[in-house]
Amino acid sequence: MKRKYEKMSDLQKANRLKNHYIIHIALYAFMFNLLPAAFISANMEGFNLYMLLLGYPAVTYIASIIFALYNRYKWLYILFPSVLFIPAAFIYYNYTALIYMVLYAAAAALGLLVGIAFLWIFTKKDDMSVKKTKNMTTSSISKKAKKKG
Repeated sequence: MKRKYEKMSDLQKANRLKNHYIIHIALYAFMFNLLPAAFISANMEGFNLYMLLLGYPAVTYIASIIFALYNRYKWLYILFPSVLFIPAAFIYYNYTALIYMVLYAAAAALGLLVGIAFLWIFTKKDDMSVKKTKNMTTSSISKKAKKKG
């Protein structure tokens, strides 16, 4: 993924980033605004508390890892879940639910860092194997040149 991203032009990178932003904004808007309405209408108000504490941060964490694998670390992404939670906090909960914004921002930041770590770990091995093969081919060429000379 890393090599493919590095070969892209700036316009392609910007277009890809815009598309990923739209997808993740839609995910958070659905998660924060439509799911609580479904839970309330199904008489599952108690389930909303579990979703606030466990479900939404878990989804935010996983989505952040996926975002980081494709787009690297973008600090603006940390703000998405927090800002998109504000309307839901006032519609479905009360102002005391705004404290969960910090939890969602922390989950997004941690997910981005873990995604970057995954990217670094898995692409580092590929780079090392490429360097080894390059060194092997150059050393074998130099050995052949010494034999001829």
